[in-house]
Amino acid sequence: MKKVFFSLLVTLFLNACGGGGGGDGGSPSPGPGPAPAAVALTFTPSTITQTLTTGVSSKINFAATVNKPSDFNGASAVYAYFVDDVGVLLPNTQISQNSTTQYSVALYTSPTLSVGTHKGNLTVKLCRDSNCAGQFPGSPMLLPYTFTVSAPAVLPPPPVSPTPPVSPTPPVSPTPPVSPTPPVLQTFGATPSIVLTPTMYLGAAAPDPATITIHGEGRTWTATTDASWLKLSNTAGAGNASLTLTYTPSSLQVGVYTSLIQIKSTDGQSVGLPVTLTVKPVSYKLLASETGVALTATPAWSRLTRTLQINDGSGHGGSWGASSDQTWLNVTKSGNNLTLSANPASLPSDAISYATVSLSSADLSITTPEVIKVALWKGSTTPTLATQVKQSYTNVIADPIRPLIYTHNSGSSIDVYNVYTSQKTATLTGLGTTLGNMTISPNGDKLYVLDMATSSLVAVDLATPTKVNTWNLNSALTSATRIKAIRPNGVEIIITNIGSAYLASNGKLVTNLTNSSINGGDLAATADGKKVYVQNEGMSPSSIWAYSVDYSELAGGTLVVSLLSPPTGATGISSGPTMSNGADIAVSADGSRVYTANGAPYRCSSLSPVDLSFISALPGGDAYPNNVKVGSDGRVFCGISGWYSSSDVWVHGADGTLIRSFKFAGYAKNLLDRQMAISGDGLMLVGITNDPLLAIVPVGP
Repeated sequence: MKKVFFSLLVTLFLNACGGGGGGDGGSPSPGPGPAPAAVALTFTPSTITQTLTTGVSSKINFAATVNKPSDFNGASAVYAYFVDDVGVLLPNTQISQNSTTQYSVALYTSPTLSVGTHKGNLTVKLCRDSNCAGQFPGSPMLLPYTFTVSAPAVLPPPPVSPTPPVSPTPPVSPTPPVSPTPPVLQTFGATPSIVLTPTMYLGAAAPDPATITIHGEGRTWTATTDASWLKLSNTAGAGNASLTLTYTPSSLQVGVYTSLIQIKSTDGQSVGLPVTLTVKPVSYKLLASETGVALTATPAWSRLTRTLQINDGSGHGGSWGASSDQTWLNVTKSGNNLTLSANPASLPSDAISYATVSLSSADLSITTPEVIKVALWKGSTTPTLATQVKQSYTNVIADPIRPLIYTHNSGSSIDVYNVYTSQKTATLTGLGTTLGNMTISPNGDKLYVLDMATSSLVAVDLATPTKVNTWNLNSALTSATRIKAIRPNGVEIIITNIGSAYLASNGKLVTNLTNSSINGGDLAATADGKKVYVQNEGMSPSSIWAYSVDYSELAGGTLVVSLLSPPTGATGISSGPTMSNGADIAVSADGSRVYTANGAPYRCSSLSPVDLSFISALPGGDAYPNNVKVGSDGRVFCGISGWYSSSDVWVHGADGTLIRSFKFAGYAKNLLDRQMAISGDGLMLVGITNDPLLAIVPVGP
């Protein structure tokens, strides 16, 4: 069992280094052929040797001396980790400063150590951040220990007095009554309900209280603590009892705080319970407006640049940088904008090339920057004609970064097509029995599909591509069940329209801290996952709802879903018919525009993202709108179920102007509801009809 004991040493070494100045906390670039760094600390004694008694936690003291203070120049904080691989210690540390270069350290042994000799090494790490992503020179170090554990001493019986000479037997007196044997008291002790080593963020809610059970039969006892940030519900009692330990950290700053709860009985026994509270600095995430980017280069048209917005969450603005792991992709920062520019000259033709853009910051309050996945398709030809694949399908979705679509016929497998070649490139099998709705990670990492026969969610790694997980949703699924992959606060969540949400990393059901839940209808979300829009399907009048969504990693992961005003979203065209027979809903990546497709009126509608009020009807169109999508370039695509119409898809600019139209379905046939998709680069359009066929149509820039 590995235990890692963490101490945030905000001032540790700073006096020795002449203060914690600015800078990025990095070490100087090494010259050619550097010698290994000497150990950062010298421990006194160099080996911990201690004699212990089983059942008792003992305090271990040693000194740590900084060998080279200059190694810590510029560091604003030093994070110390004591790694115990076998569980010989309790997760508590105390560090105090003796001089500018020497510190006293106290550790506590585990009372559960068995009788015998325990030898090993503690690993001591001095880290630049709380995640220990980087270490200072001379770290890590080994601190050997030898613990000799003995059983508690057993007192010898009293000495036996010599037997006196035998006297004549006196007359027999009546036998006096036998006094009862006094009861044997159990060993005095105290046991906490949870480990007393909580961690919290500065300004966040206090850790959960702990219950301490006291085994004090036949005795009275007292309980004390010297810490103002701890509160005991009882400070005295009798017999077996329990008390509640509450944390009151409102006055604490960032740091590691230790205390000892001392519980003493009237017969002289006592138990000490060490408590360590770690208060971490408020952390912010470095988030990109989008984490998946599709680029394209063909002879006639290309899309080789993309500008994203970067939010550091801390309000510091500009305290970030970006780098690309491929020479063909250049990154340029301007304010909070990040522009990606590709030069495909060196890339192979008719192939997908990949790059990863990493975000970074020298601000210690910013943690876990997101990465941006980029894929570029370089084609030797430019598609000019529509392709019709005469195959029956029921569901289709486009990859956000690759020139691929994924489609199935509600069976057990998914076909994969390249939209630029119109060729089927793969078939994903063994995914389930009766497949349903699909969604894809915003960065193109995974494809998720419902298996309605087993009420499960199947995850496919698109880099491989192989099935990697199947999660039981514990709910009956139907053809009306919808799923959507979103990334509120940079964490991928799979939401459903049946009120549940799941962590994409492990399938864990996420706790919703509010009474609002997303139920019924089709789902659309902004690129940052902070807004979700829902329209019920096939109802008259139609209703639309808007939700704000946030995710916190506190308490093991919680979701906060809030219904935005107005509480109901039934809308209609001013001085015209009420919207009815809802079929599809879409929102622009930045959340500035919301669109719906409804059987009536006979146009796709633009709504206010704030209050869902009607703004305008998109020009063009016909009876009966059943598809609406927004491309990555902001263009809007409206499709209809039009048996006899001359066009069944209209393309609009981001400003709502009509650009052009297309015909997908044959005579007396139609586009299926919600089965239109736009390639990640916004240049190719795909739709499923009941001819049956899969239509792949080049739109171009």
